[in-house]
Amino acid sequence: MDNSCNFLIAKFGREEHLKQLQNGEIYFNAVQAYRDDGTVYRGDPMEGKIPIDPAKIKLYDQAGRDIFETIPRPNTIVESLVGDENLMMFCASAITTEIMDYVANDIWKFKEEFKSEMQKFGDHVLLIWSLELLEHIAKATDITGQKIGFIDRRILYRDLKDFDNTHEYRITGSPLDVYFVKGLLYKNQNEWRVIIDGEREELKINCDRGFLLQTSPFQYSQIMKTTDFLNGEIKIQMDNNKIDL
Repeated sequence: MDNSCNFLIAKFGREEHLKQLQNGEIYFNAVQAYRDDGTVYRGDPMEGKIPIDPAKIKLYDQAGRDIFETIPRPNTIVESLVGDENLMMFCASAITTEIMDYVANDIWKFKEEFKSEMQKFGDHVLLIWSLELLEHIAKATDITGQKIGFIDRRILYRDLKDFDNTHEYRITGSPLDVYFVKGLLYKNQNEWRVIIDGEREELKINCDRGFLLQTSPFQYSQIMKTTDFLNGEIKIQMDNNKIDL
């Protein structure tokens, strides 16, 4: 692997599901599944949506009058892409210094905010390298034999009530930029995300509410109990692509 853009990622969940992922079965959830999820830590009704200031919206009737002069304005207005419900994404936590406190001698420990947030996701965690995951996706095909296109990025977190500074939603000019922005409520998750689609045609749901991509087992990976991982002091080294915890 080229380690220049490589970092450790942590996928929290049930042990049996993580073993499937470790064996190369990569599950991508549809964006609508996150919008519909009622949990406050995983679910997010604002996934892929840009909040619009209701005070700046004007709608005119045939006579040229602003209809909001006679009826109440809506409390919430959003901009979103039509037909994006089945956009497929893989989400995990990036293990970076933003979520850690330095102890001594290259030893770090996780911040309490990160520990409190991530223990909600499951009793086990799978540690893998981001670049190896991307390499698996790049080599894979769907059932029709078409290659998989993907884009990956760390999530940007912002105040969703700040309607003036919205450059994060258009940071590269891609219509997918909006899917890499979330509210401050989720900041402690330190998320890294991969969005995929078919190179020729849109990927179809093939497993529950998402897409299961069959690849090969991960060469560099480790499953641990969530409590052991979050509560212990940690030293992460990249020595011949080995995870040393």
